[in-house]
Amino acid sequence: MPPSDRARPPSDRNSDPDRPVAAPWTVAVTGGIGSGKSTIARIFEDLGAHRIDADQIAHQQLEQPDVIAEVKQALGSEVVSEEGKLDRAAISRLVFSDQDSLRRLESIIHPRVRKQIEVSLAEIAQMGFDESSPLPGGRPLILLDIPLLESSPLKQYVERVLFVAAPAQQREARVQRSRGWPAGERESREAAQKPISAKEAAADDTISNVDEVSTEELKQQCQLFLDQWIDHCREEQE
Repeated sequence: MPPSDRARPPSDRNSDPDRPVAAPWTVAVTGGIGSGKSTIARIFEDLGAHRIDADQIAHQQLEQPDVIAEVKQALGSEVVSEEGKLDRAAISRLVFSDQDSLRRLESIIHPRVRKQIEVSLAEIAQMGFDESSPLPGGRPLILLDIPLLESSPLKQYVERVLFVAAPAQQREARVQRSRGWPAGERESREAAQKPISAKEAAADDTISNVDEVSTEELKQQCQLFLDQWIDHCREEQE
């Protein structure tokens, strides 16, 4: 989303636009499937951050003709619909029951997603002064919503890792309701990832997104973390 379309913070948070700006402050959002990582990232986007969604980029890549052809060759014609598009449900059933198929798919998608994210990161870094950023000096703020962060080369760009916590039972209900997943699919997919407990232990901060937390309370939590990041960036400038 262009900076002009995002909510602008009070003008006194940013200084002279001619002043040199530090590299973007990048926060990665992690958590279990259905924890609400994208919801958290969108809240920060409303607060002036640039949101980069790896899943969204991956979905876009899966619509490209060359990618469809590669996936068909790697996984078989049964993952392609009669309309010539990839059948994502068929792909999910295959790759989350067969590690070799999952690795073949990842070898096709992950490099493309990583390249696009690196392009986006570079474009934001070249902005210099970001008038929509809530950080001091107009330092760009990036929220990177990326699965499998722990094993990704993109981790080198991350300043902080924010873990989104929600109970497994609630996350299960969410994916069944919003994504139409059958019982057990979330658990199967998570089994192919780093354990949830290890993700939380590796994070710098944890934000609670349980069902009992209202949208307003969630926004307040995000604002508290943003205030901490603002203070940290200000200390770096001093």
